Amino acid sequence: MSVTFTLDTSPFNFRINTTGNFLKTQLQSLYPDEVLGTKENQIIDFEIDFRRHLFSFSQSYAFRLGRHHFRETAQKQMLPVFEWGLNWAVSSYQNRYLCIHAAVLEKNGVSLIMPAPPGSGKSTLCALLMLSGWRLLSDEHCLIDPDTGLLQPFVRPVALKNRSIPMINQRFGSELIKQRIPDTVKGTIGYLAPTADSWRQRQVSCQPCYIIFPKYNAACTQTEFSGIAQSQLFMQLAVNCFNYTVLGQRGFLTLQHLVAHTEGIRLEYANTDEALALIGELC
Repeated sequence: MSVTFTLDTSPFNFRINTTGNFLKTQLQSLYPDEVLGTKENQIIDFEIDFRRHLFSFSQSYAFRLGRHHFRETAQKQMLPVFEWGLNWAVSSYQNRYLCIHAAVLEKNGVSLIMPAPPGSGKSTLCALLMLSGWRLLSDEHCLIDPDTGLLQPFVRPVALKNRSIPMINQRFGSELIKQRIPDTVKGTIGYLAPTADSWRQRQVSCQPCYIIFPKYNAACTQTEFSGIAQSQLFMQLAVNCFNYTVLGQRGFLTLQHLVAHTEGIRLEYANTDEALALIGELC
């Protein structure tokens, strides 16, 4: 049975064509009805096929964007591959915004951009901040409008891995993390749905304020919370951009404007409560 539905995740609309209701049922626990549905007469940014191979003995599902193939998976791991596939689609094929691999949050008009490599604890810190009253704009994509310099939300669930899951459970209860999938290429993945306020303001942009490079280090004896020079900040952001070179001069000017109007901070910590308190003092 072929199933088609849409994800209206401002600023991008996705239409998904898949086999059966398995994927949509999983997504219903993470996305509200006004985001996940079957809308007519809307502009579609990405047309995704995530269908089962009819003549495959493994009955695997293939995630495709037009002629571009992303990954195949068994049905039980469709959700993480779908979420990774959306990340791949946006980071690879949109050039409306300068796109940095970073989490973005906002509280009381103060915004945080948190770029970090895998394993740095970015998503865990992002989840903790969101559950402590910060509005989530994104856990994966910092989208900057070159015309205005504003941060554009791209609200989607936060993906937590392995040891992060019991840590969030201990602090906030086990009912918040949905759809835990074991044995993925990244270990066990659990998804945390954005807060109601994050969904409600999913079309509300904001000014960039702080750029924090977080790194969780269990061996750290003293939390580091120090400034970064603008020249170093520019280079570190450029490395974390998906489409900086594609945008050319427009990308350079957008990044230059961002660095000139924000403060860069290096955060290395082992004490999570201390890190949260230091970030909280910014607003």
